[in-house]
Amino acid sequence: MQDYGGGVAPARVVLIAVLAIPAAATVRDPGTAGRYAVGITTQTFVDASRGRTLVTEVWYPAAVAGRDVPPHGGRFPLVLVAHGFCGFRTNYEYLTLALAARGFVVAAPDFPGFNKAVCDAGGPETGLFAEPPADLEFLRAALHEQAGAAGELARHLRERRAGLVGHSLGGAAVVNAATDSPRFPAFAALPPPHAVMVMGGTADRTLPPATFADPFYMALPPPAFLVTIVGGTHSGFTDVDSGLTPATLARQQSLVGRYVVAFFKRYLRRDHRFDRFLTPVDAAAQGADVTLDARPR
Repeated sequence: MQDYGGGVAPARVVLIAVLAIPAAATVRDPGTAGRYAVGITTQTFVDASRGRTLVTEVWYPAAVAGRDVPPHGGRFPLVLVAHGFCGFRTNYEYLTLALAARGFVVAAPDFPGFNKAVCDAGGPETGLFAEPPADLEFLRAALHEQAGAAGELARHLRERRAGLVGHSLGGAAVVNAATDSPRFPAFAALPPPHAVMVMGGTADRTLPPATFADPFYMALPPPAFLVTIVGGTHSGFTDVDSGLTPATLARQQSLVGRYVVAFFKRYLRRDHRFDRFLTPVDAAAQGADVTLDARPR
């Protein structure tokens, strides 16, 4: 299988943190199945001002699972997912499905210029750095527009802000989007509130942690978190890595899902009950193949 995760960005996961709210004493473990069925839809958003068409996959909480089913009642935070070089919008369904089942609306566009279809056709690859951050800001606004393509789904979104997940080259997109837009106050160059989670795998030959993830994390102000997966690979953060056994790939995905869910629950849903999962103690309890360094505020 082809590796679709290549790129040059050091960030894995970026999102916003805002004010805390009171929470009850008990909480569902982020590694368990979510409470919601998941609906899936494909929508197309056109930014005429830039000549950009974003074919976008959206996963959302629903009463019953299926394509184009009605959303579940209530309002949910938005998370945007940015794929890597030669990637595609459904490249991370192990994570997008998990987030939707835990109460998030998740949207992932195909980036014009360097998605899988462009690469498969022989290129040329274009707009690697300049366009994707603006794509994410445009998509965030478009998804909240009830009169636009998002329609009924927009009525189920909370607030006007959004979380960001970026893998590989998509990491550069989310870092730049967070720097450029007040709707993504999520990077070190911006004043608080913000929160950043960085993930890396020790077997990542494309972006070795010692060169990228570790120094990037150390330069961040708190709250910041670094998850390191022992034996984790670059493409192991996607749905496909032919170099890993199915069990090893599933294990990497399980760890990614656990800590991304906990991170978004804590800093996007503002649920302090999830603080206890974002600790070295929790990582140690999961096994010897994961570590977590935490610098909470």
